[in-house]
Amino acid sequence: MHDHQGVELRHLRYFVAVAEEGTMTEAARVLRIAQPSLSQQISALERRVGAKLFHRRPKGMELTEGGRILYASASRTLAEIESSLVQARDARCPVHIGVCGTVPEHLLARVERILAEDGSLDVEFAEADSGQQLDLLRTGTLAFGVMRVLHDIDDLATLALADEPLGVLLRPDHPLADQAALSWADLAGQELLWFPTERNPHFTEGVLAHLAGHGWSPRLRTADAHSRALYRHHLRNS
Repeated sequence: MHDHQGVELRHLRYFVAVAEEGTMTEAARVLRIAQPSLSQQISALERRVGAKLFHRRPKGMELTEGGRILYASASRTLAEIESSLVQARDARCPVHIGVCGTVPEHLLARVERILAEDGSLDVEFAEADSGQQLDLLRTGTLAFGVMRVLHDIDDLATLALADEPLGVLLRPDHPLADQAALSWADLAGQELLWFPTERNPHFTEGVLAHLAGHGWSPRLRTADAHSRALYRHHLRNS
């Protein structure tokens, strides 16, 4: 009974080198190992296979019939392994990133630049409301999420990409549009066009709390839109 399980990849690599170079001396030079050590490894392989793989001739090593059969398979196997190693080295890992509808394009470009530094990542953006992103992040469906937040989220790590001031938009014909600056008192009683709270409950809670802290608790008019253009459309027609 022969110990085929004892055949290792290095044995096959040594065997193929001897078969292709024709002599132990030349194969040892190519493999950069000592010739006696190579000869011992080939003999060990023959014992494990249970058959002679070479005829030792005065002019070099000649494959036996069994050696030719093994060489055809071993050379193909080593080539496939080398190809797979190259593909594995060059393989790029997809990174799924959630993006809420109001994130500006320059922030997406910044995210791509940050992740591109790794060199092995392919960024794939997927549009998702902030509330959806939180669920997808917790389940591992998303690797990262790009959303608007006002404070840290307890069970998730956060990184600020940009710090944007809050402001209000008015129709050109609104009575307050001509004022150079608005006070909180000016905003009292004004209706606020807003997005569905479930899209980003943390952000909504933080913004409304901030407004209330300055004395403005506006009545909300919800617009189920996913782009700034649609919000401007709703604002102009409200």
